[in-house]
Amino acid sequence: MTVSAKEVQELRKMSGAGMMECKSALSDSNGNITQAFKILREKGIAKAEKKSSRDANEGLVGVKVNGANATIIEINSETDFVSRNSEFHNLVNSILDISISQKNEKLDSNQQVMELINSAVGKIGENIVLRRSERLTGNIFSYVHNSVSEGMGKIGVLLELKTDCNELATFGKNICMHIAALSPKSISEVDLDSELVNSEKEIIIQQLKDTGKPDNIVEKMLKGKLQKFIEENTLLGQKFVIDPSITVGQYINQISEKNNCSISVKRFIRYEIGS
Repeated sequence: MTVSAKEVQELRKMSGAGMMECKSALSDSNGNITQAFKILREKGIAKAEKKSSRDANEGLVGVKVNGANATIIEINSETDFVSRNSEFHNLVNSILDISISQKNEKLDSNQQVMELINSAVGKIGENIVLRRSERLTGNIFSYVHNSVSEGMGKIGVLLELKTDCNELATFGKNICMHIAALSPKSISEVDLDSELVNSEKEIIIQQLKDTGKPDNIVEKMLKGKLQKFIEENTLLGQKFVIDPSITVGQYINQISEKNNCSISVKRFIRYEIGS
């Protein structure tokens, strides 16, 4: 029977056995991973400890921009020590290169990616997981916080702008740095999750009622507190981290007017290890 790369990866994480042994065991068990693991144990190939049962909460966020194409990935390891070694950095770089070159394929089903991770698990001896990945195409800017190597760190940001401006490298990086620092939930109030807003509204109402204030006062205070919540959680409404006297929206308007051009944020992606 045909055995998928994803099945092989899962069995390798469980058993610590080699790729060919895992393929053979899966074939013998007709794709049943539990039975395949038993076969490996019986042959003395599988290690007693299952790597996949160990939490992988450390690791790195990787960011790569190639012209109008960009990708961001999170690769997890069990320890911060492993995430800082060259073997792990090579793995992150290799997967970034694959993501950039194969734009239409999901990384978690890419056989080459699975084989790279399987190989790294065998060499490094820790559970390693591709947690998530995304791509952007357009006018892209990026930033990596707490960088341990080029394009790798604990927080990564990709930003897509719609603009007719030229030479916005500094501006784009500033916005990315702000996103890394303050982690906005959305661009503006329009795209802020309504469930998040409604949940916060209920919390505010209950807090105000607990103070014993009458309903008409509660209603007035609710509007102000809810508006503050929205401002603090949207990119355009947040105080600009480099100059808190203005909002990010005002900063964008200033740069737009200064350069006599239009600038708007189309999308941003922010990855942080463990979040």
